Order: sequence, then C-alpha cells, then structure tokens
Amino acid sequence: MRICVTGAFGVTSLVKRLVFDTFSLHHKPTILTTKYRVDDFEIVDIPASAAPMQCCILIMTCKTQKEIEPLARLWFGLHRHLVVAFYGNSKEQAKLCPDPHFVRTDNMSRDGILEILRIIHTYKYKQNALK
Repeated sequence: MRICVTGAFGVTSLVKRLVFDTFSLHHKPTILTTKYRVDDFEIVDIPASAAPMQCCILIMTCKTQKEIEPLARLWFGLHRHLVVAFYGNSKEQAKLCPDPHFVRTDNMSRDGILEILRIIHTYKYKQNALK
C-alpha cells in the first residue's frame, strides 16, 4: 500500500513521526522525494513542487486548506483516500476531505498521529478484505 505525504507545512516532520516516531525542533523543507518501506507500506515524502503519483492514501499537510487547494487539484484522481493533516488552532472546517479525515496534528506530541495511523490501518484491512 503506497501512502504519499505532501503539502505546504511539516511534510517531512509528519513522515518522520509516522515512520520513526521521532520529531525534531529543526525545520528542514522537503526538497527531494524520499521513499520509506515499513512492513506492507511504502510511505513517500514528496515536495509540493514534485509531480504527483498514484497512491492509495494521500496525506496533505497545511496550516489552512486554502494554501493546498491548488495542490489538491493536481492530485485529483491519483489517490483513493485523502487525509488532511491540519496544523493550527483556527476553527477551520473540513472542505477538501470528509470530516473524519480532517485531522488536527502536532508533530511534537501525538496529537493527530494516532488518528492518522488508525485511518491508514483501517484502509489497509479493507483493501486486504477485498482481495
């Protein structure tokens, strides 16, 4: 199962948190596409400027959904499920994905991380059940 992570803020941080359960206080912008293999998953860390690719789950990171709307259009039709990892304290409502897939996230704590992992595992088991 391929999971792509892209967006406007905290992309590599989120990937490192999901794959290694670590975080850093240093901000490093995503400049290269990086693939990680974890069990049955391929997690791809993709800069916003890179070409979209086919995936099962797309996780888009942002501080506001408006900043990733153009990026979401580029990815339209290349994923089965969209999860928006939202960094911020505003009262923004889900526009780009279903409400359960709009996850308020903080990489320095576990806020939202376990919810994203739950969504990933739910779709993994649904996909295996359909085979």
